Amino acid sequence: TLKWALGLPEATSAWAQPTIVGGRLFVGSQNGTVYSLDAKSGCVAWIYTALGGVRGSVNVGPRPGTPGAYNAYFSDQKGYAYAVDANSGAEVWRVRVDAHPLVRLTGSPTLYEDRLYVPTSSYEEVGKSATYNCCTFRGAVVALDIRTGRTIWRAYPIPEEPKLMGRRPDGGESWGPSGGAIWSAPTIDPKRRLIYVGVGNTYSGKESQPGTDAIVAFDLKTGAMKWSQQLAPGDVYG
Repeated sequence: TLKWALGLPEATSAWAQPTIVGGRLFVGSQNGTVYSLDAKSGCVAWIYTALGGVRGSVNVGPRPGTPGAYNAYFSDQKGYAYAVDANSGAEVWRVRVDAHPLVRLTGSPTLYEDRLYVPTSSYEEVGKSATYNCCTFRGAVVALDIRTGRTIWRAYPIPEEPKLMGRRPDGGESWGPSGGAIWSAPTIDPKRRLIYVGVGNTYSGKESQPGTDAIVAFDLKTGAMKWSQQLAPGDVYG
């Protein structure tokens, strides 16, 4: 039987799986509101408003250097990652993970030991005008220090930076290689000290990139690519 329900504002949905820790339920929403609820009653303990919609799940873990304190970690559709006090919702830190104008963070960040691993994706493949100079975004995994949000390393499935390849008949610029967005949560392999990601297609370029449409493994400590297995070669959007 139904125990309780929380009605979200009109035209707003909860996009990701809720997280339950210490008698609280944490969940983000389409308009950027993150809720901490009493898991038994559904009463709101606190809300935090991010700069963009929160599509991934919330991670909760101990705050380094503060015994008994916990942080809630999440990311948004504007490219920001956050740490807030899990008990009160007070902001601990907020950082822009990627400065690309069409970045979005869709996959849930993965919390492991003293790092938060944030996957990046973007609107660039379809969320642009017909005259847009396509394309310059590369998906990545970004390892953040959970104490400060500082970037420790950034690893790309497409190692080569996009460069100008030519001009289209309409005069617009063509850039590549690009793409390799990481849409879902990374997986940690503690035994092998690896992090695995599922990578999307190549956006632009003369051919599909080996690290796209692939499963890719990066070194947990350094971000160095250890291996990739492409599952759907030849998939180039434009």
